[in-house]
Amino acid sequence: MARVLLALCAAALLLANAPAAGQGLGLARVSAVKAAFLYKFGSFVEWPAGAFRAPGDPLVIAVFGDEAVASELEQITQGRRIESHPIVVRRVRDADDVGTPHILFAGGPRAARAHAVLAAVRGAVLTVGELPAAGRSGAVLDFTEDEGRVRFNASLTAATNRGLRLSARLLAVAQDVEGR
Repeated sequence: MARVLLALCAAALLLANAPAAGQGLGLARVSAVKAAFLYKFGSFVEWPAGAFRAPGDPLVIAVFGDEAVASELEQITQGRRIESHPIVVRRVRDADDVGTPHILFAGGPRAARAHAVLAAVRGAVLTVGELPAAGRSGAVLDFTEDEGRVRFNASLTAATNRGLRLSARLLAVAQDVEGR
């Protein structure tokens, strides 16, 4: 298990240094990097008791507002597991469609609707947004770009409010950690 976490951390570090669209790579590459992060994030979160009814229940990753990320994520996670949980990717059309995923990414060009989707979800859900031009999205994790690279920021306050514990390894890779 320790080797797997170390490998995942190394992969996340490599992805954090992957150039974003502004550095010559297209939006498809940015979508692939975000999808890889979403997949890896699940290994670095401790959900509270009851988040899974049984050890083999799926880990559900819901995606709103970014079809390219959803498509990449479906490809990346096909046949894979996080611990004993098979991964299921679910596309979300609006706030009423969110349900109770384990991870929710809300991003893409419809920022106002993405914010509403993030605000609608309740409970122990790892929420992932995209950092708006002015401030935080209110999510536990926010994708951002720094010097042309896809990165993410973390909010310990938001994680605690959702009953989640973020791994120190995940926080070490975050560009900024709020509430430290």
